[in-house]
Amino acid sequence: MTYPATQTDPHSSEVAAARAPRPARSRANESGAALVEFALIFPLLAMLLFGTINGGLVLNRRMDLTQASRESARYGATVAQEQCTPTSGCGGRNWAQQVQTIAVDRANGTVATADVCVALVQGPGSAPVPVSATHTTRSGGLPCYVDNSADSGKRVQVMITKADEIQAIIVTVPVNMTAKGTSRFEG
Repeated sequence: MTYPATQTDPHSSEVAAARAPRPARSRANESGAALVEFALIFPLLAMLLFGTINGGLVLNRRMDLTQASRESARYGATVAQEQCTPTSGCGGRNWAQQVQTIAVDRANGTVATADVCVALVQGPGSAPVPVSATHTTRSGGLPCYVDNSADSGKRVQVMITKADEIQAIIVTVPVNMTAKGTSRFEG
């Protein structure tokens, strides 16, 4: 449909209004809102990030303890039962203390001797008994733990316990780590 030159299209005002420049929105308001949102979310993200990193480091230390308990149990399995009798042959340490020293060394300095229990046990896994008082570091001549082993022969037990914590900026979660190693005695 065509209109005479004097007449205008009735829809032209709508088209003109649609093409007319809109008032610019204030970018300052948008950046202010984004800054507030960032300020609210950043602490949570930082806690999550630092907690994850610290949790990974704790897991790495846990793996060190596990490896140390296994290596020292294997070492103890190869050391003759009477090798440290007299103790002068082992630097003043008895058999259990010698194996305990190896466990501390293998843990890369993350544990003290008080954190390590070593025992040369025999008997059923539900009730192991140390061979003698010089073959365990646990007071009272007790085994380190009930190993539930099917083997009732002699075996070396090594248990390492260590308290640690996962830190996530303002939150600290305590973690108690325990690593156990058992090896059949060959010495």
